[in-house]
Amino acid sequence: MNYEEIKENDVVYRCIGDNFDQGILSCGFMRKRTAERSQYDFKIGYYSCILILQGSGRYLSEDGIVTPMQAGDLVQRFPERMHSTEIEPDGAWIEFYISVGYPVYDYLTSLGLLRTDKEVQVTTLHPSEFTHEFAGLLDSLKEATDASLPYLLMSAQELLIRLHNSVQSPPSDPQEAIIAKACQLISGSTDIHFEIKEAAAAVNMGYENFRKLFKRITGISPQRYHTRQLMKQAKMMLLSGLTIKHVALSLGYGDIYSFTKQFTKSEGMPPGRYVRSRQRDNTKRP
Repeated sequence: MNYEEIKENDVVYRCIGDNFDQGILSCGFMRKRTAERSQYDFKIGYYSCILILQGSGRYLSEDGIVTPMQAGDLVQRFPERMHSTEIEPDGAWIEFYISVGYPVYDYLTSLGLLRTDKEVQVTTLHPSEFTHEFAGLLDSLKEATDASLPYLLMSAQELLIRLHNSVQSPPSDPQEAIIAKACQLISGSTDIHFEIKEAAAAVNMGYENFRKLFKRITGISPQRYHTRQLMKQAKMMLLSGLTIKHVALSLGYGDIYSFTKQFTKSEGMPPGRYVRSRQRDNTKRP
């Protein structure tokens, strides 16, 4: 994608339900040419994640810490947290952002899928790697019916997770690096029938040696790790508004009963109750 094609703003704002902070689903490209486009003492009630495609600036946290921003950085606006973003007024700044409601931010964080330790994260990717996917999400969101928004919310979440995964530094220990690669392969599977032996083969290890090394480094078996990742995916899909039946079939379960049994065993409650409990938690948020 040619950055010169990006106008001042090419964005879309949609909302699932009536509460903007809870249901917002928004994304888009923004070009900020002048200092007037900086934002000082800024606060929002939802979560927004920005990938800087071009340009530079400074992030000022509410406690006075100043962090440089440049192309390739992931910048986060956390709900209800005061901050400022100061743009270098050289006309170069271009960003792509994704905004989701507070409940989405809350459960993605609780699942450990967002890196929230710092507002500005340095990624390992080239900004152009995602631009076509950004444009695809933007176009889809512009044309989407209200009924299809939960499915696009899933796409937005998956893109957010991939962006956050790009922040992770590769481990220095060779064996940890092998297992980290295997974890990525296993996490990328969204099917209960995924064969762990495929992950072992991908890192050039025999299954038994792989299983022992995996458990020594992670503390759990690769099969248990796979189940945990599936349940994370299931919770994300359920809280996005997808039905239990849809989630079960999407993850490769033959029927709702099998999925519900696995979910209950892993999470201590059936999927329907889990969704209701999280919804109650969010209604209590001030």
